[in-house]
Parts: sequence; C-alpha cells; structure tokens
Amino acid sequence: MAMALTATRRRGWQGLLVLCAGLLAGAPAWTQPLVQTSSSPQSIALPVVPAVASSARTPLPSSVQIARSPAAPAVVANGDFDWRAARGVLFRIHSPQPGAPDSLVFGTIHIGSPAELGLDAERVRHAVQAQRMLINEVDGDAPWQPSYDRYRFLAPGQNLAMLIGGTQFIELATLLPEHKGPQLNRFKPWVAMTLLEEGLDAPEPNARDASQRNIDSVVEDTARAHGLKLVHLETLEDQLAALDCTSPAEYARVLQERLADPQELRAETERSLAFYRTGDLPGWLADIDAMHGLDAQAKVAEQHARGCLIEQRNARWIEELEPLLRGGGCFVAVGAIHLTGQEGLLAGLARRGFEVSAQPW
Repeated sequence: MAMALTATRRRGWQGLLVLCAGLLAGAPAWTQPLVQTSSSPQSIALPVVPAVASSARTPLPSSVQIARSPAAPAVVANGDFDWRAARGVLFRIHSPQPGAPDSLVFGTIHIGSPAELGLDAERVRHAVQAQRMLINEVDGDAPWQPSYDRYRFLAPGQNLAMLIGGTQFIELATLLPEHKGPQLNRFKPWVAMTLLEEGLDAPEPNARDASQRNIDSVVEDTARAHGLKLVHLETLEDQLAALDCTSPAEYARVLQERLADPQELRAETERSLAFYRTGDLPGWLADIDAMHGLDAQAKVAEQHARGCLIEQRNARWIEELEPLLRGGGCFVAVGAIHLTGQEGLLAGLARRGFEVSAQPW
C-alpha cells in the first residue's frame, strides 16, 4: 500500500497481481538498476547474546559458509534485543535446543532483480539448498479461486470513481492505461494503489530471463528443485484478507493523496530500495512510519493497514516459526520489513531464547 506495499507476480494467479504483503515499496517501471556500494550489508555482522547459553553450532557446508565477525559488538539493550542496531538482510538463527543446526532468515523485497538489489543470486541459491526446509509467506503456485474476487472488487452499487472523485479517477485511469475504465472502477482502493506501485498487470517482459526474476522466485524455485520441504506461513486467502482489512471508504483517502502527488510514491520506491541495499531495515521502518505526504485522515487509514499487514501477521507467524526453528535447518524467506521493529520477527525470536546475528552474504 502507500506505506511501501507491493505486488508480486505469482504463477497461476488469474487476473490480479496477488500481493506478497511485506510492506515493500514500489513500481519496478520507475526504478533504475542500482550499483552495489561499499555500504552494502556484506560488511555487517552483529552477534546477539541471548539469555540461553549456546551449544556447539552445526556449521554450514564450506561452499555456503556465512561468516561471523568475532569483533562485532553485542546487540543488546537493557537485556533485550536491540533491533535498531541489527543491520542486514540475512540473519543466522541459533536454536536454544542443544545440537540443533542453525537456520537462516532472509528478508526479501518483492521488486527488482537480484542484481538491482545488490544480491548474488548464486550465493542465495547455495544458502537455500544447504537447508532442509524452506519457510516462506505463501505458496507461489497457489491457484486463484473465484471466491477471492470479493477481496479485490467493490460491493455491488459501489465504484471507485464514487469513492475518490471523478477528477482523481481520470488521473488514475491516465496512470494505468492498460486497465479498462469499467474494470478499474470496480477495484477497491488498495488494489488501485497496488497497481500504481507495481506497474502493469501483465507478465514481466523478461520473465524467462533468470537474471531478471525477483528474489522470492529464485528462493522458492531453488527449494523446489532441490527437494526441500516447503512450509507456508499463510494461505493466499489469509494474505488477501490482511490486505483488505481497511474499509474502501477509509483507504480511498490514501489513494486520493497519492494521486495528488505521484512523485512521492516514486520517491518512496527509491528510498525503499536504498534502505534494502544497505541493510538499514530500522531506517526503512522509520521511513514507512513517517507516512510522507499523507494528511491526518489518510494516516489513520494507513496505520490501520499497517497493523493488519505487519504486527498482526508477525504475531501469527512467530507462533508457526518457533517450533520449526527450534529444530533448525530452516531457510526462512519473508518480506524484509517483517524482520525489524519491536514487534518484528527478529526481536520476537530473541525474546524466545534464540540467538540472532546478522550475516554478510
């Protein structure tokens, strides 16, 4: 949504770009390939000291060994995990269960190719295939069901032009010329916002070019190819329900504000990519929380959407993740913004006795 929500193109989903709601900004058509810099998270390694004593770690194979910096300072504040100091997009999770192998948690972003994100896709593949299980948000091959249309289409008697105003609807139609007016007029405001952020509802022009596929697809396809057990934290319908949790009347205000200043949406995309590339997830969360360019009414709607899309989902996911990570050997790939914050997954795991440390690729 406006606080950096984006869609992913999912194989087998009919008609709509179904969203992988990691609250990730952007429209790929607005972004330019980025050059990796020395501020990349590759140089970051911040071990976290848990309350539970560590047992001997089970090392990863040498070909995918992920280094730990012994000189890095502990990320602890008043006995709690200091999420503000945890930088990077890849984290080692050491189970408090003696003898359990380590797991990896990878914060993904649902836009851009690995090269644009400063990631080495081959290293990502090696890290995935070294584990026994992939845990991600939703099944990338989940089929679209006709019953799901209720999440994306307005109720009979409603239309988008009525909610946002005729002038704003004309502007929206101008920005989304590939969507016919009658269909566009049926979409709920969150869907229209997503289309603005993601771009066209059509196959990616380079979908067959492995170098241009998004990192979520790289991870899931690698896991399937190497026979990893796949565990999904939610169903497609769960995800759609979270996206649709704010009423159309409330979220219409956010869409109105973004249509009044589409440059801010573009700037938000650029900032999100920069935060990701430098591993500054706390900075990214602060930028989302600022809700740049929104008035008070729109901020209320956006805050409600954030609660559904981040905190509530994190609370459900942590219950699913804890027993799996205690057993170890997992590769977890979820939207990066879910990792950071006091209610983020990293802080939640640390509170449950896991040792968490940022890792360079």
